[in-house]
This record gives sequence, C-alpha cells and structure tokens, in this order.
Amino acid sequence: MKKISLVLVLILFGTVFSQPPNGSKSLIHTQSARTFESGRLEVHGAMNFFTKATDFIGSGETPEGFNAVNYWLVASDLAITYGIHDNFDFTIAPRLYQDTHASNEYNLPGDVFITLKAGSFAFASRKMYGAVMTTIRLGTGEEHNYPFTEYASGATEYAFTGALSYFNDPYLPDRSFNAHLNVGWWNHNEASQEIYKTANIVRKATKNSSELQYALGLVYPTDMFDYRLELFGTSFLEQPDEFVYSREDYMYITPSIRYKALSWVSMDFGIDIRISSDEDESAGIPIREDLDLPNYSTWKVQMGLNVKLLPFTAVRKTQAEVERDQFNERVKFFQKIVEDRQRSEEVQEQLDLLKEERQDAEKELEELKQIMEEEG
Repeated sequence: MKKISLVLVLILFGTVFSQPPNGSKSLIHTQSARTFESGRLEVHGAMNFFTKATDFIGSGETPEGFNAVNYWLVASDLAITYGIHDNFDFTIAPRLYQDTHASNEYNLPGDVFITLKAGSFAFASRKMYGAVMTTIRLGTGEEHNYPFTEYASGATEYAFTGALSYFNDPYLPDRSFNAHLNVGWWNHNEASQEIYKTANIVRKATKNSSELQYALGLVYPTDMFDYRLELFGTSFLEQPDEFVYSREDYMYITPSIRYKALSWVSMDFGIDIRISSDEDESAGIPIREDLDLPNYSTWKVQMGLNVKLLPFTAVRKTQAEVERDQFNERVKFFQKIVEDRQRSEEVQEQLDLLKEERQDAEKELEELKQIMEEEG
C-alpha cells in the first residue's frame, strides 16, 4: 500500500513537473535540431509506467501456494533546459523515481542526465536544421540493471548524437508539418562495474558495451493540438554481459498528442508500443524464471507537462498578438533573406572580377604564343 501511494504521488508530480530527459524543442523520444534562444528557460516533466500481472509458465500444474505478482515499471523525470546562446542550450535532468524490482523497490532519486546541445544551424532556405549533442548519465541511483526497460549500468555513461530537422514552412516552423531524425552512439562504460549482485553472488562487467540509438519523429501541429508519431530504438554494437537484463535490441512506435493549453504550458500524452521481438538473451537472472514476463515492456504510457518560465508570459495571447508575433517573425525571415542575397551578390561580384582577370590572362597568353610562333 505504501508503494502504491508513492506511485500515485509521483504520477501527479510527474504530470505537473516532469518530461523525459530530452531537452529543448523535443518530442517524447526525439530531439529537434533547433535549440532554445538565449535566455529561454523551461521545465519539462514526465512520468511513464507499465504493469503486468504474471502467470506461471512452467511445465505441469501451477505450484501449490503460487500467487500472481504485479510487476511495475514506473519512472518520473524532471528536465530543466536553458538557452545559453541562440545556438547552444543546456539541459540537466534528474530521474526522480525509478522502479528497480530490487530489495529497495525503487531509486529515489535516480540517475542524472546532463546534455549540451549545439543546434539551430539552418540550411536549404531555412527549411532544414542540424544539431549535435553530447549527453552524460551519472549513476547516482542506488540500484541499476533493472528489468523491462533500457540498460543502466550505474557507471558514468556518455553519448554523442546528431539531429536533423525539416520544417515545411520556414516562416512559422512550429506551426507547420515538421520531421526530425536522430542518430547517436551511447557508451555504457561499465567495465569492472558491479552489475549483478545477490546475497551470495557479485558479478562485474567484463567489457564496455555500446549501442546505436535512433529516433524518427513526425509532427502535425494545429492551433490547440500537435499530433505526433515517433519510431525509436537501439541496436547494440557491443552487447553487454549475459547477466544484464536489457542486452537485446528493441524498437518502439509512439503515437502521442500535445495539448497547448496556454502560451507557456503544454501537456503530453502518448503510448509506446513495442514492435520488436521478445527474445531473451540474458542468463542467470532469476526474476523471469517460470513467469510470463516480457523482456522489454510491451507497452508504456507516457504523460508529461512543459512549463515555460523565461521569458515570462502570464496569460494566453490574443489573436491580434499572435498575428503580430507571426508578422514579426516573417519580417525577421525576410530580413535574413535580404542579408543572404546581399552576401550572394557580393560573392557574385567577386566571381565576375575573377572571371575578367582570367580572360585578360588568357588573352595575354594567346598574344605571347603568337609572338613565339612568329619568332620561331
């Protein structure tokens, strides 16, 4: 009962103060290549959960005295993102809660994620943006290597990720169809780390495992709602030891919706649906013996809230204010086009000058050639 009460509190907290540790201008699992402008501060919060009542799957009849057990997977995150510069932002994301299925039942708090992002590099007439990110995961939680979810080694893990974004309308990118692609490399950095331990057994990692992470997100925005679809997963480049719960590749699809309640508040709701197989490649991990438990969660509900703190906007903007802001954005965009065109004209003038100099040089060479032929 105590655990259920704590979970309910964290659900409420998660929907008020958390979102996955993804950072600026992100979907649930996919990063946009755009960054926060300088001085912008947002708090993202999220909570996700999965649960399953287990059944006995051993040969013969169910053992006498066997009781079904409810297994929970619950996590709650808080992410704070600040725009350092128009092309750089910084995110710190502590995991507030993580169900571990160990003797301590949960990590409170869990690990801490730190991300530095360089992005908003526009090209292709400002319809495309690029970004690069580096992320560090500090193993501050008490327990790691828990089942049904992504692998956490407890060591200081790190990643490098590239992001590419497309916006159909360069004038108003957040109000037009947009698509985002992420590809990254994650190193769990766990060699010699204690990964699995019981009262009688302690096993340390024999190597550093690493994986390729990928995500694709599509967004169709409207005035009040954003309709979103994501595909994400991992593929191990160096698989962890066999006593790791989550040593298999996985892939999920996530339909979700974002409700833009106010100019400074939005809410997310979605569900992860696993589309990869449930093959188990782990060994010597007793939590799944004789129980019909999945290797990774077959589904996972995602809920979150996003709060913009700076620059402060206390009330919903009127239609006139929205139109004014949109007009200002268009003016800035056209100013950018004019500046780019002016630079292009300067470059063209330099090219024309070089062309004239080349023609003069060719003419002089031709005259020298004729003189040499006459003297010969």
